[in-house]
Amino acid sequence: MSFERRDFLKVGTMGMATALATPAFAFDETSTAKGKGELEGGSSWLRLEGQLDAGHMVIEARSFEENGDRAVIMRSKLDTKGVIVDLYSGMFSYDHEKTIFAVFRDNHHSTSMVVSDTDDPKIARLVVWQDTGAATVSEVDKEKFIDSGNLNDSILDAKGSTKIDVLGKRRPPAFTWQDLEKEFGDDPALLQFMRGNRSRHHPAKGELRAFACHLVIIFPNSTLTLAWQAR
Repeated sequence: MSFERRDFLKVGTMGMATALATPAFAFDETSTAKGKGELEGGSSWLRLEGQLDAGHMVIEARSFEENGDRAVIMRSKLDTKGVIVDLYSGMFSYDHEKTIFAVFRDNHHSTSMVVSDTDDPKIARLVVWQDTGAATVSEVDKEKFIDSGNLNDSILDAKGSTKIDVLGKRRPPAFTWQDLEKEFGDDPALLQFMRGNRSRHHPAKGELRAFACHLVIIFPNSTLTLAWQAR
């Protein structure tokens, strides 16, 4: 059966929209809230504000969780000396991360991905596309990727020529997942938002369940690393 990107997008975005439909997500551009962490409306709403080396960042997030399914939307603004960049990271995972759909956007360009299990528990199937361009479909050795952190070196391809573009036309600001963890990782509001299940992204060797967590780290401007739930 052929992979139709538009069909998956329709299903994936409808699923996320349904899960996060009410109350409506609204990024408050005029918010004057002070302090790092402020939990809004219970455990599914979060607001973080802090200073990175790259600039002043405000993150607003909402999470929906039911059984093994989870959806997270994180909208952010990074102010670097008066230059403001709008950032977006959204994820929907199905059945304990057996299938994951994620989108990363800064300003007007986006990178989308789908990652799913295969019949071999050590191999994942990864689909990536930029904006509305053609998709790249690859199979990835999970353990090799976790050990090396190099996605392209972990691709299983008969021709050995496949390369995955995780940036496209996006021009994300210069911050890393380590910067996010340093500023926000120990915030009590984030811990409550994560229902006490925080991941520090350092799995034991051979821990293949951490593959998806490591995967979102390599996508520039991803804030999902803060919201990835340890299993």
